[in-house]
Amino acid sequence: MRVRVESIGLFENKDGLIKSSIELIRRAAQDCIQKSRYEKKDICVIINVSIYRDKFFAEPAFASFVQNDLQINHEYKNFFDTKTLSFDILNGALGFLNACQVAGAMIVSGKAKTALIVSGDVVDLVINDKGSAPGFRVTGTAMLLDQVPDEESGFDKIFIKRFDDYMGANISYMNYDNKRLSILFKKDPNLEIIYLKLISRAISEFFYQENISLDDLDLILPPQLSPGFVSKMADLIGGNRKKFIDVSREDGDLFNASLPMAMGYVFDNRLASPGQKALIVNAGSGLQVACAIYNF
Repeated sequence: MRVRVESIGLFENKDGLIKSSIELIRRAAQDCIQKSRYEKKDICVIINVSIYRDKFFAEPAFASFVQNDLQINHEYKNFFDTKTLSFDILNGALGFLNACQVAGAMIVSGKAKTALIVSGDVVDLVINDKGSAPGFRVTGTAMLLDQVPDEESGFDKIFIKRFDDYMGANISYMNYDNKRLSILFKKDPNLEIIYLKLISRAISEFFYQENISLDDLDLILPPQLSPGFVSKMADLIGGNRKKFIDVSREDGDLFNASLPMAMGYVFDNRLASPGQKALIVNAGSGLQVACAIYNF
C-alpha cells in the first residue's frame, strides 16, 4: 500500500500582516481540512516542519500548539476517546518530504489513518545585520495524507543525499551580542549555483539506483528557490522544459512551502492524469538534496 496527498491548504501572506507561525498554519490547515473528505476528529497525526516559529519554542513540540489551536482531538475525558499524536520534524527545507516519509510509514504500518503536515516559518526575533537576509517567503501550508489501497498511486521512492563538504554554505543560529539576542543567517553568495550542482549529482545517483530516467517522468517539481532557478535546473539536467513546475515568487524562497505549493498547483490546474509520475526535488541546509517519485 502507498500513501497519497489527499488535500492541500495554502495561505499566502501577501500583505505581510501576519507575523505569527500559528496564524499562518491555522489559515492553511483550515483550507486543507475544508477541501478534505475527512473531519478534524479523523486526523491521527500532526507534524510541524516549521524551523522558524513563534518565540522559537523547542519544547513542547510546536505541533502540540497547532493541535490545540485547531482543536483537533485536543482534549478527552477517558482513555477510549480519539487521540491525535503531534510532534515536530525539523530539517530545513527538506522538512515536508521528511514528514511525508515518516507519516507514510506510520500510515502504512496501520498506526495511523491520516496525517496532517504543516509549516508556517516566521522569524520572530531581531535579524542580525552581520549576516544574510533570511530569504524565505512567509507562507502557511498544510498537506493531509492518507492511505490508498492500491500500489499504483501515491509516494513511491524517497532518496536523501547529504553533502557534508558544503555544510557551511547555508546555516542559521542564535546570536547574543551587546546584550541582545538575535538570529544570524550565513549564506554562501553562490548558494543557488551550489544547489544546482548538488541537485544534478543527487538526481544522477537516484536515477541510477532506481533505474529510471527523465523520459519516465511526466512532471518535475523542483525546489522553488527563486525566479529563474527552475529554468536553470531544467537547462542543467535536461528534459522537456514544460515538465518543470514553476511557482516561485519574486519576494523570496518558498522554503518549506515549495512542495505543497508546487503540488497544489498541479492539483488545482489538473496537470496530472492517473498513471503519470512526478519527480519531487527539495534542497536545503546540510547541504542536503531529496528526491522522490510521486504516482498520480
